[in-house]
Amino acid sequence: MSDLSKESQEHLNKLADLIDEKIDKASKASKDNLEGKVDEVVKGEVKNLVEKFNEGNEALNKRLDAIEVDNKKHNFSNNNVSFKDELLEKISKSESLKAMQEGRLNNAGFDIKADVLISADFSGATSERDATGVMRVADIKKNPSQVTNMREIIPVGSTDSNVIRYVKESAYTDNAGEVAEGSAPTDSEFELTAVDAVTQKVTAVMTISQEMMMDTPGLASYLNSRVPNKVLDAENDGVLNGNGTSPNLLGIFDGTSGGSAFDTSSSGAFYQSIDNAQELDVIYVALNQLALANYSASGIVLNPTDFHKIALLKDTTNEYLRGNSIVGADGLLRINGVPVFLNNKVTAGKFIVGDFNQGSQIWQREGLRLDFGYEDGDNFSKYLVSVRAIERIAHSIYLPDAFVQGTFSTAKTAIETP
Repeated sequence: MSDLSKESQEHLNKLADLIDEKIDKASKASKDNLEGKVDEVVKGEVKNLVEKFNEGNEALNKRLDAIEVDNKKHNFSNNNVSFKDELLEKISKSESLKAMQEGRLNNAGFDIKADVLISADFSGATSERDATGVMRVADIKKNPSQVTNMREIIPVGSTDSNVIRYVKESAYTDNAGEVAEGSAPTDSEFELTAVDAVTQKVTAVMTISQEMMMDTPGLASYLNSRVPNKVLDAENDGVLNGNGTSPNLLGIFDGTSGGSAFDTSSSGAFYQSIDNAQELDVIYVALNQLALANYSASGIVLNPTDFHKIALLKDTTNEYLRGNSIVGADGLLRINGVPVFLNNKVTAGKFIVGDFNQGSQIWQREGLRLDFGYEDGDNFSKYLVSVRAIERIAHSIYLPDAFVQGTFSTAKTAIETP
């Protein structure tokens, strides 16, 4: 209890003592009174003191409730831990992992909280391994992870179901319009279709030495730097390139149920109308196709090679085009004001322009789980341990027209003048 609350309680105790004193005085006075009545003045004093006591007690309770709520908020804010801290705690407290380290079990495993898979935890880690007698070099040396993961630009939700079902408009005939007096309007028709997205397992397997297995800080540091990146790499591949057939996620590049293809037909707005068409022209035409479908682009996803190819484009005077069309602002690459995200899981030569806020959603059924085991190939004879990371997610593509995807070569051919 705070000092302020203690002072309030002491004040209430003094009031209670004073009330008892007044009641005792009134009791003695009534015995001396011939009619056995309590003195009205004393009675009024007791009444006033009781009212003050009740008011003070109510105020104290409100103050204590406010302190309790504030403490809960403080405790809640302190519960947010990084992936590495959560991992280190799990490794330290895992009885099955301890038994495996001592040779009493051949495998072990534990779950990691679902909300630790956020990009802020993946920026890198310093090595905490400190082997006696060996000079320690800071950091675990590894290749960098993706610049952008798809879950950073696609909304992510949680689910407790293995199947996510949503209803979408599959066809619409718009007959809205002006009608003459006395004439019947023509009905507008639409069709609705129920679509299921099934959760799939996304896995990544790594091999570590038994020596690292015995070194808890070193193990936590290595897994912190590698596990999320490997899982997210596989997740990116599924969200972009999956065909939707189990065990694959449905990807935006899927030609059947993924994002809408770049319009290469003769009815396209810029069909055979651009001289010397380049990749930058394709992006602008894709932005137009998205706008014609009443969507607003929130991102462009490219392979790094294609983006830098666009950045190197020059005009007829050998001046770079990027001065007017490609701008680096607030840490983001942009084309015509639309952020550009680079991802190596996009095959070089392909592109996506999309309204990622509306088009699809990633659903997370189970967070990251780590399993350890010797039973993998010749691990036992080589003193190695396999580490398997698993998550279960689904990808729902609600609105295919919210994306325009295709290949630059095909798109350039379609918009190039004959």
